[in-house]
Parts: sequence; C-alpha cells; structure tokens
Amino acid sequence: MKTSVEKVYWQAHRGGGAYERPDNTMAANLYAWSLGGIPEADIRTTRDGIIVCLHDETPARTTTAPDDVKDRLVSSFTFEEIRQWDAGVKFSESFKGERIPSLKEVFEEMSGRPERLFYLDLKEVDLQQLGALIDEYGVHEQVIFTHNVQDNCKRMKTIASGVRSMLWIGGNAERIQETFLQARQSEFDGLDQIQLHLKKSGQDGAVWPYALEPAFLEDALAAAQNAGLDLEVFPFEFEEASIHALLDIGIRWYATDEPAKFVQSVRSWMSN
Repeated sequence: MKTSVEKVYWQAHRGGGAYERPDNTMAANLYAWSLGGIPEADIRTTRDGIIVCLHDETPARTTTAPDDVKDRLVSSFTFEEIRQWDAGVKFSESFKGERIPSLKEVFEEMSGRPERLFYLDLKEVDLQQLGALIDEYGVHEQVIFTHNVQDNCKRMKTIASGVRSMLWIGGNAERIQETFLQARQSEFDGLDQIQLHLKKSGQDGAVWPYALEPAFLEDALAAAQNAGLDLEVFPFEFEEASIHALLDIGIRWYATDEPAKFVQSVRSWMSN
C-alpha cells in the first residue's frame, strides 16, 4: 500500500453527467462533493439576466422543454420559463424533478462550506456580472474559473480577486502541444491550472492508450510544477490501468465523466 502519496484531486465534468448523474444539476453537484470531488458546471445567461448551469445552447438534449421551443437558445428564455422543464427525468426516472439550477443556488450550497470547490466553465456570461455574484456570496477561494481562451482566464482573476483559473486545451495531439507551448511561453500568465484533454490514440493493441505520449505529459507536468501550477488531465475514456499509468507519471489532478469509476481506480492504485 502507498502510505505517503499526496492527495489526488478530481473534477467531475458536468458533475458526472455523462454516465452517473444528470449533467449540470444540483443532484450532480451534490454527488461529486459527496465523493470528495469538485463538480464542474457550464454557465449561461437567461434573457432576464440570470446565470444558469447548462452545457448546451438549447434545452433540447437534457430537459423536457416542449418540441416547439426546445431548439431555441437558452438566452431567449426567462429563468421562470426554463424552470418549468424537468432536467433529470431524461437521464433517469429516479432524478425526476431536477431543474436547471441558477448559479445562485450553487453558491448557496457552497456558502459557509469552504471545502466545497466548484469549476465554472464559461459559455455565455458577462464576466463582470459573474464577478459581482462571486462577491455577493464570498466564494472567491472556492471557485476555479475555466475556459479555453487564456485571456478570459486572466481577466476573470482581475475581476474577482482570489478566484483561481484553469485553461483547458482540447483538439488533436498536435494542437494540444502547440497551445500548451504558447501558454508556457507566456509563463502561464493569469493561470493557476492547465488541463489537457486525453483522447485514445486509436491504435489497436497499443501499450499506451492516449494520443499524447507519456514523455510530453512528463515534460508538461514538470513545466507546470516549476511555474507553481497544477497540471490536470481529462481522460475521456479510461480503465484502471490507464489511470494507474497516469498516477505513476506523477499527475495528481484529473477530470472525469465517471466519478465513481475514477475514485475506484485511484483507490486500487493506492492499495498496491
């Protein structure tokens, strides 16, 4: 058993909505916190200026919005209108009654509970308005703002002092490496974390499953640590063996669509 291993941190992407909970709901957030993780939500704004948690531009995929309106932009509805739809039942009958939450509701669950951290992935929100809401609830130290544009991460930190920021980097392996290099050349300006997407290489029988090679991840980890940053990886598909390999490299920050499966993979690694 590994007795001197530092803590492993993990983000529940959309709260764990791909497989384990209806995404961007309070049920998902509470689930991630209960497992020791950090839920992530995507934030958008309704027509009447309420910041809500929803990944897609429209309510079609995750809610029971009627057919005649489900393909309209969320920004065209009032908050009262979107609260009429069920945001859990399409995932499972057991989550019937879940609603698209406002960010205020999330912050209310965080207020006075400093252990509850939360990732905010910018979709369509005025940053000044977001900063004012963070100020209102005093959750600066609990928020990790994330986007794929470094300038937005940098700007958010000037608007809400104490908020951390994370640049997420997706695409193919070449693009990820190029974007990481650009961030590195900027000395990771305005960043506290950087996330790399890990997608399968597609090579059958390959010992290493991901398109980003271990040597690059080791170099990226060293560069991030030298700059005082956390390097987070997001393996979209994983098995215990692949998580173990990433942990062996020294990576201690992760994002996952499958929180329970991920937690079990970490526990099995620690018990070896």
